[in-house]
Amino acid sequence: MLLQLLKQILPSVALAAAVAVTLTFISARWWRKASDCAAAIAIGGGYMAGHVLTAGWSPLAPRSATQWLFWFAVIGSIVATANAFVRPRAIVRVIGWTIVCAIACRLILQPKFSYNWRWAEGWVRVIAITLGIVLLTWCLEIVDRGPFGRSSMFSIMTIVCAGTAISLMLAGSLLLGQLACVLSAILMVLFLAELAFPALFACGVEAIPLSLLCSGLWLSGHFYAELPIVSALLFALAPAVALFAGVRENGSHWTALAYRIALATAPVIVAVAIAFHSSPPLDY
Repeated sequence: MLLQLLKQILPSVALAAAVAVTLTFISARWWRKASDCAAAIAIGGGYMAGHVLTAGWSPLAPRSATQWLFWFAVIGSIVATANAFVRPRAIVRVIGWTIVCAIACRLILQPKFSYNWRWAEGWVRVIAITLGIVLLTWCLEIVDRGPFGRSSMFSIMTIVCAGTAISLMLAGSLLLGQLACVLSAILMVLFLAELAFPALFACGVEAIPLSLLCSGLWLSGHFYAELPIVSALLFALAPAVALFAGVRENGSHWTALAYRIALATAPVIVAVAIAFHSSPPLDY
């Protein structure tokens, strides 16, 4: 069963990783003006390739939450690229991103508005989730811009997405789990690229598509599968936990990296354990 699962996952994971690496070097090496958004383009483009191979092409009018995830990658990449080239003032950037996140949440949660929630109840949830995505983006940007930041962010989010993949499969959605594996593979190759070529990435805007995609996976897993809300919250909190790593800037790179990874891994392990405890039995 495990071998069959790996055979099903590996093609989309390999394609996503290959596309991400290719886009990274095209953006960062051959098109120097795009170095600030190289990682964001790699995340968005790699995910789109992996999504198409895993779930098929998403129509312009998506009919399911899974199809919206493809367009989240498109939207996140466009917003990140615009931010990198235009460089708006901080307040304009925050307001614009908040509006984008609110629209994205409203779209992916449309079935809940249609069949379960009243208008006011639904919008309260959308506003709360929107603020959570904006805070997640902010946390990722702080990790990214801090000492040893890009290595820390890529490695931490690789683990978060891997834990998300396991939890989503336990929650009964193999498809969402595969898509989380795709995102985890992309982040892993970006982490390796950062280690091999430290000057490859400028201080960029990759937190934008990454936070939107991860949030879309958690929302889909909780509202349309059986992912426990506590697990989703713990995954979202993992980058914030890494901020408590009090490592000196002149300290060892590997010590700082290991410390941050260890701190961020703790809530991921708890989240996976909760998802496992809440999962239906194998003979269900």
